[in-house]
Amino acid sequence: MNTKKSIHFIINPISGRGQNLLNIDLISSVLNKEDYEVVLKVSQHKNNINSLTKTSIKENADIIVACGGDGTINKVATHLVNTHTTLGIIKFGSGNGLASHLDIPNELLSALEVIKNHNETKIDVGVVDQFFFFSNMSVGVGAKVINHYTRYKKRQFISYLRATLKALWSETPPLKVELDIDGIKKIISPLVLFVSNSNEMGYNISFTPKASLHDGRLDVVMTEQLSFFQKLRFVQQIVFSKNKIFKKAEYFLIEKMKVTNKHEGHFLIQLDGESVVINSKELEISVRNAALNVIVPES
Repeated sequence: MNTKKSIHFIINPISGRGQNLLNIDLISSVLNKEDYEVVLKVSQHKNNINSLTKTSIKENADIIVACGGDGTINKVATHLVNTHTTLGIIKFGSGNGLASHLDIPNELLSALEVIKNHNETKIDVGVVDQFFFFSNMSVGVGAKVINHYTRYKKRQFISYLRATLKALWSETPPLKVELDIDGIKKIISPLVLFVSNSNEMGYNISFTPKASLHDGRLDVVMTEQLSFFQKLRFVQQIVFSKNKIFKKAEYFLIEKMKVTNKHEGHFLIQLDGESVVINSKELEISVRNAALNVIVPES
């Protein structure tokens, strides 16, 4: 009878700075061959991560380790929602919002030790239409920031800052949406409409420092359009003041929310650090409580 635990590592070699070195020898120095069956899979392109994960599930992997940033984690974890397969995380990305919330170590050997210790928790999962998100999603300027950011070759904080400034001062027409929260409707033109499951966006920046992965609710941050100087203050606060509350923003908790685009028949959204177009006038946003098994450090 085979009692070995099957662990599959799915590596995005271009996450973050693109210097993601992980090999069988290094893994085996922590996860010995007598107790673990280790499979290493390297993605050739970002869409390949989905097929590699599906194959690992068919191969009965006990644990699938996403080695990358929030986008890589999203692609792997999407297939593990409401299953018995557990997610592990190795931080290779640039932002790493979810991994930072979960206190996954930056140092590679320490992260492998966390996987070896196999301390599991169940976390909530955000849903927007047919997509899952594990850290956050947004429309408005947040979606534009990521759309600009993904075009930069170097995924670094300075690139994120440049993308933020470009998005905030673009001349595109403002978004106009109707929010429906528990039957209460409101029409707004948001500069920011940010929905968070975790308490960090990445780079140690947070709109929602009190957000929890275990409360069955999503944290929403919203601002109407801002003046030039208010935008400057906004950038200064999110970059340098980190976890302070922005006075011009509204904060509330939801279990579900509907967002209707009053001008366009589609939405540009940001989904765990990836730019996505949803061809619909309506977004249905909700949360699934305790829907994903994740390995985390012991408290």
